[in-house]
Amino acid sequence: KDEHAHEDEHAHEDEHAHGSEDPHFWMDMNRMADGAVIIGDELTAMTGNEAYATCGTDIATEIRGAEAEVRALLEAVPTDRRILVTDHDSLGYLADAYGYEVVGTVIPGGSTLGEPSSADLADLVATMRAEGVTTIFSGVGNSTAVADAVAAELGDDVQIVSLYEASLGGPGSGAESYLDMMRSNASTIAAALQD
Repeated sequence: KDEHAHEDEHAHEDEHAHGSEDPHFWMDMNRMADGAVIIGDELTAMTGNEAYATCGTDIATEIRGAEAEVRALLEAVPTDRRILVTDHDSLGYLADAYGYEVVGTVIPGGSTLGEPSSADLADLVATMRAEGVTTIFSGVGNSTAVADAVAAELGDDVQIVSLYEASLGGPGSGAESYLDMMRSNASTIAAALQD
């Protein structure tokens, strides 16, 4: 690899970087579709079996079809209401892909195990007040204790809304597959921000 190609590669990575904090790349469905094609092509190159490339292309087509539904749901939210607060860094890719802005996290960083300082929480409360944010999105199964404290500080009109951002849902959840998970999340986000 020549030096310029290497620099261009890093410039492209930096352009879409979410730092080391947000590993949730699957929240951008177009990345997932591209990944399916790449994996299928690589497996075909390794094995000589064209079925892998065909499968990758078929899966990408299915993802892109569902992505159009997700995009329609998320774009129905007025631009001035596309403001997200999350329990941890989990929606950066979704925000970038669909024109949203993440203005704060309850627990700084990509892990739900972090410990926010009182200054971090005070800053978050101030940001939420300034932005008029009344929803905190939390991963299903994550503790909401700190988010509950932030909500209590802000008042009764703040809601904590659960999303499937780290795993699929169980039977009957409406989020049993990747496509269903993304549709469910988009519907939940749109409904919460338009109330």
